[in-house]
Amino acid sequence: MQPLEGFRVLDLTHVLAGPCATHHLRCLGAEVIKIERPGSGDPMRALTMQPEHGGLPPGFRALNAGKKSVVVDLSAPEGRAAVLRLAEGVDVFVENFRPGVARRLGLGPEDLRAVRPDIVYCSISGWGQSGPNSGYGAYDHVIQAATGMMTLQGSQANDAPVKVGFPIVDIATGISAAEAILAALIRRLRGDTSPITLDVSMVDSALALMSGPAAMTLATGRAPERVGNRGFVGSPGAETFATMDGHISVAANTMGQFVTLCRLLERPELAAPPFVPAGLASGDFLANVANEPLRVELKQAFASADAAELDLALNAAGVPAAKVRDLSEYLRDIYPATPGIGMNGEPVALGPAFRWQEGQRPALPPAPRLGADTHSVLPAVSNHPRRDASSS
Repeated sequence: MQPLEGFRVLDLTHVLAGPCATHHLRCLGAEVIKIERPGSGDPMRALTMQPEHGGLPPGFRALNAGKKSVVVDLSAPEGRAAVLRLAEGVDVFVENFRPGVARRLGLGPEDLRAVRPDIVYCSISGWGQSGPNSGYGAYDHVIQAATGMMTLQGSQANDAPVKVGFPIVDIATGISAAEAILAALIRRLRGDTSPITLDVSMVDSALALMSGPAAMTLATGRAPERVGNRGFVGSPGAETFATMDGHISVAANTMGQFVTLCRLLERPELAAPPFVPAGLASGDFLANVANEPLRVELKQAFASADAAELDLALNAAGVPAAKVRDLSEYLRDIYPATPGIGMNGEPVALGPAFRWQEGQRPALPPAPRLGADTHSVLPAVSNHPRRDASSS
C-alpha cells in the first residue's frame, strides 16, 4: 500500500516548482487532480512551440505522470464553482500563483475552508506571501542571482556569476512543499483540526540548500570564497583533475586516502613533508592543507593518468572518485538495471530519491493529455464521498 493512498490533492500549479510538489505526492500514492486553463494548459505542455509532442514533451511528463487533467476556466464564475465543488472532496489544495491572485479568483484559504474546513492549503511562490518583494515574479535563475547562489560558482573571486546548470531552486521548492504537506497531513492524522496554511517560497528553499554557507556568512559577516571544483574540506586530494582523457573528481580527504592516491599516481613523495605536515594519523582530515606548489604537482601527475582506470583503482582502494560523465552517459549506465524507468526513448518520470526496502521505484501511469479527465471528474464531484482526513 502506498502511504498516501486514499488522499486527494487539488493541484492548481504550473511550470516546475508546484508540479514538482504534487508529483512527489502522486508518487507516494495520492490522487492528484490537475486544473489547467482551456486551450493551452500548463505552459510546460508547449502546445504552440512544440506541437510535435502533442502537449506531452519530456519536461511535462517528468513532473505530471499519473495525474488527472481537468480543464477549468478560472476567470469564469462557473469555473470557480467547479473548483470549489472539487475541493469539498479533497485533502490538499496547492497553488503557485503570485501572492494575491488566488484570493482575487475567490480561491483563497478562507474560500476553500468554507467548503472543506480541514483542507491543507499550500501556497508556493518566489518570494513568499508577504514582505516587500512578495509581488515580484520569480524564475529559478533570478532567485539564484538574488540569494547569492550564482556567486558561489566558479574558482576565482572575479569569475562571472554562473547559475547551477539545472533548475535546482524550483525542484528544491517542490520538494520543500511536499515535505510541508506531509507534515500537515500528519498533524491532521493526529487530530489537529486547526487551519493549516503553508507558505513555501523559492528564496527560503534556496537558503535551505545553502544552509552551511548561509550559517557561516551570518556568523562572520563575510560571503564564502569560491571553491570551484575543489572539495569543501580543503584537502589537496579533494578536487576535480584533468587527465589525459577527460576529468576525474576525487575525494581523498584523510591522510590515509591521500597516501593511497599519491601511491596510485606513482608520486608517493607528495604525501610526505614538505608537501603535507608530519605526524598525521591515517584518519586525520587534511583540512586546508591544499597549497599551490602541491596542487601544481598533483595536476602534473593526473595529466598522464587514464580517468576510467584511475576511477576503478581509487574506488577499489577505498578512495571516493568518479570520472566526470555527462548525464546521458550516467543514465545509459543505470537504465538497464533500473525497473520502472522508461526505456527505448520513452519519457522518464523519476520519483522521490528513496526506495522502499524492496528496492523498487514507484510505477506511474503516463502523464495526461490536456483535459483528458474533465468529463470523468467534474460530473462525479457530487457523488464522490467526502473524506475526513482526521479520522484516517
